[in-house]
Amino acid sequence: MAGYALGSLGTGIYSSVPSVLLLYYMTNTLGVAAGLASLAIFVPKIWDVLTDPLMGVISDRTSSRWGRRRPYLLIGSVTISVTFVFLFNTPFYESPESSFFHVLVVFTLSATAYTIFAVPYIAMPAEMSDDPHERTIIMAYRMSFAMAGILIGSALAPFLVAWNGGGRQGYATMSVAIGLICAISMLASFFATRTLPTVVAQAVPLSLRDLFTVLIRNRAFKILVAIYVLQLTAMGIFAAALPFFAVYVLGRNEALVGTIFLATLGSAMITMSLWTFVAKRLGKRTSYTWAAAVYTIAVFSFLFADESQSLVALLLKSTVMGLGLSGIQMLPFSMLTDIIQLDSRENGNPRAGVFTGFWTAGEKLGLAIGPVVCGVVLSLAGFLESTSEQILEQSPSTLFGIRALSAVVPGLVILVSAAMIRLYPITESDLVGGLASDISDRALPSRLHRKVFD
Repeated sequence: MAGYALGSLGTGIYSSVPSVLLLYYMTNTLGVAAGLASLAIFVPKIWDVLTDPLMGVISDRTSSRWGRRRPYLLIGSVTISVTFVFLFNTPFYESPESSFFHVLVVFTLSATAYTIFAVPYIAMPAEMSDDPHERTIIMAYRMSFAMAGILIGSALAPFLVAWNGGGRQGYATMSVAIGLICAISMLASFFATRTLPTVVAQAVPLSLRDLFTVLIRNRAFKILVAIYVLQLTAMGIFAAALPFFAVYVLGRNEALVGTIFLATLGSAMITMSLWTFVAKRLGKRTSYTWAAAVYTIAVFSFLFADESQSLVALLLKSTVMGLGLSGIQMLPFSMLTDIIQLDSRENGNPRAGVFTGFWTAGEKLGLAIGPVVCGVVLSLAGFLESTSEQILEQSPSTLFGIRALSAVVPGLVILVSAAMIRLYPITESDLVGGLASDISDRALPSRLHRKVFD
C-alpha cells in the first residue's frame, strides 16, 4: 500500500504548484494581465475534461504483461517531470502575450501527461480490495502521501523561489528541483506495484457515449463529483489568491505562502488517521460533513487577518484548516471506490478507469475554475501587473477583492458543498449489505439499486 501510495507524492506536487504559483508567476514575473493569465490555466484544464474519460476507457481496455494500469504510470511519470520544468522556464519574449502562449501550450502538454498517469493510477485501489474499510485505509495511505506532495508543492516551492532570488531564476531553479522529485516518486510507484496481481482486461461492450450515459444515471456518483468539484473550486480560489494576500494584504513575501501551507498540510497529514477512525464510527457521509464544516470555519477566519496579525495566529488558523482539509481530501476518494465496487458487482464490466476518468476530469475542472475566478476578480478590481523587480501599490478596491478571494468566496463555496453532502445516497448499512450479499447472479438488493441508480 505504501509503494502504491508513493505515486501520490508526485501527483500532489504537480497539482499544487501551478495552483499556488502559476497565476502569480505570470502576473508578477512575466507581466501578463490577470484575466489573460487565468485563461492560460483554464484552457488546459478544460482540455483535460475531454481527455480524462477517454484515458479511463483506454486503461480499462489495455492488456499487457504489466497489467491494465501500470504501463501508463511509467509513461506519465517521465513526461510530467519534463514538461513541468519547461512550464516555469519561460524564454524572454518581446511581449507578455508571447509569454502567455508559451505557458498555454506547455501547460496543455503537461496536463495531458498528468492525465496519462493519474487516471489509471486512481483507478487501481478499487481493484486492490473488496473490503470498503480496507479501501478507506488504502486511501488514507494514498492521501497521506498526497498531502506530503501538496506540502512540498505548496510550501517548499515558494521557499525555493525565494531562496534562489525570486524572479525568473528563482522559478527556473524551483522547477528543476520539483520536477526531479515528481519523477522519482512516480517511477518508484511504478516499480513498487510490480507484485500486485495483474488484471486481465475484459471487453467493455459499451461505447464512450454509452458509458457517459451510465455515469449520468448514477446518482451517487453525480452528487459526489458535484461536491468535490465545488470543494476543489474553493481550494483553488484560496490557493491562487494566497500569494497576493501574503504580499499585498499582510505585507510579507512569497515565503509566507510556504509557511501557511506547511502548517495546513502538516496538520492534514497528522490528522488523516483521525478521519479514518471517525469514518468507521460515524460513517463516511457524516464524517465528510464535519470535515467540510471545520474547513469552512478556518477559511472564514482569514477575513480578519491584516499586517498586525502575528505569525502564531496565522499558523493556528492554518492548523485548523489542515484538520478539515485531511477529511475533505481522503473521504471522497474512499466513497468513490465504494461506488466503483457496487457498479462492478451490479454490471459485471470493469469500469474503474471510466469512473476515475470522469472523476479526474471533474477534479481538474474544479482546480481550473479557482484560478479563473481569482484572475477575473483581480482584473475587475483593477489589479496592476508588474515584473519580478516591482511590487506596485494596489488600490483599496483591489485589496478588498484580494480579501474576498482569500476568505469569503471560498468559505461560501465550501459551505454549499457541505450542505450537499446530505444528498449522498449510500450509507454504511447499504454498503455492508451490498458487499455481504451473494450478488454473483447480479441480484443487488432492490433498495440499494434504487439508491445508486436513478
